[in-house]
Amino acid sequence: MNFIKNYGLVMLIGLAGFISAADNWVASLLLPNIAADFGLTISQVSIVLTAYLLPYGVLQPFYGYYSDKYGRKNILLALMLLLSLATLLCSFAQNLMLLTIYRFITGLFAAGIVAVSLGILGELYKNEILTKLVGIFLGLIFLGQGLSSAVGGWLIEISTWRNIFLIFSILSLLSFMTIFSLPTSPKNIAKSNFIPTTILLLKNKTLLMVYFLAFCNGFIVLGSYSFIGAYFFKSLAIDYKYVGLGLMLFGLACFFTGFINRIFLKSMTPKNVVILGLSCSLTSLLLYCCNSVALAYLATMMLGIGYILVQSILASTALELAGDNKGLSSGLIGVAIFGGGGIGTYLGSFILNVMQYRMLFSIYICLLLIPFWLVFKSRKF
Repeated sequence: MNFIKNYGLVMLIGLAGFISAADNWVASLLLPNIAADFGLTISQVSIVLTAYLLPYGVLQPFYGYYSDKYGRKNILLALMLLLSLATLLCSFAQNLMLLTIYRFITGLFAAGIVAVSLGILGELYKNEILTKLVGIFLGLIFLGQGLSSAVGGWLIEISTWRNIFLIFSILSLLSFMTIFSLPTSPKNIAKSNFIPTTILLLKNKTLLMVYFLAFCNGFIVLGSYSFIGAYFFKSLAIDYKYVGLGLMLFGLACFFTGFINRIFLKSMTPKNVVILGLSCSLTSLLLYCCNSVALAYLATMMLGIGYILVQSILASTALELAGDNKGLSSGLIGVAIFGGGGIGTYLGSFILNVMQYRMLFSIYICLLLIPFWLVFKSRKF
């Protein structure tokens, strides 16, 4: 019974994470359709991506903090309802300025979903089961990301960008309705202010190292993932419909690794699981350097496996060490992951301006030695 209850709960909050991730990544596929509708260029309408990602990346700790203070279930309910309404507004935008404003508002509400959801898991579970459920939750996020790449390309061929935003608005509303069945979270109105509480967490050396390792993992893995689609298409000359399949493999690998990571924890220490995950990421990057289609598909799955093995340990450790500040701690993890991914992508774009993909992956391999060294040296796990 507990088995069904645990998985039912993680699927409920995982649906919210799934939708927020898919809503984020499907927008990049809609750019040509939006540009054609408004009579603009793709580079001009790409501002809608930035408008979403800026609040999404910055505000996660704030939502995490206020969910600790006012109750995570209440915050998550509000976020999903407002996300649904904001996405609905996107479908009716009559010009690029309005669409940019609406996407900024959408990112404003989507920002807290991951942090608040992780806080709920940290509040209800501990130890191995927490690590496993965190892995499944993170897997659902990247499954949403991967499926949006595959299904979104098909949907845009038979529909319009407005209808796709409408579909996501309906999905967000359905998720909002299911969240009512979650247990009510306690409130802690007497909490210290945001900045002192954040400083308190950052003074914990173990937590600080966990946040930095999460940054490294996001920088290298998500930074690499950002260019996998272009790598498939340009370097390996794969037809675009198979590019979506390749990207979906990352999400599927993340999702299924979330289910099996508890198996590793039964025979390995958390430190060794992190080392195994980093080794999978290293193997993946080496396989990409081979410029083989079959090996590239395998590399994408290995990248997803490595990401979840590492991130599930880091996220669950951050939750367990945070005490009553689980939401804020998960928000800091979110900033580290996605902030690292954004910086890694930014660096990668500069590298690709003057070098080939093989050199890009080689540089990420060298950078991966930093978290390897930190984990080997650490006695904190």
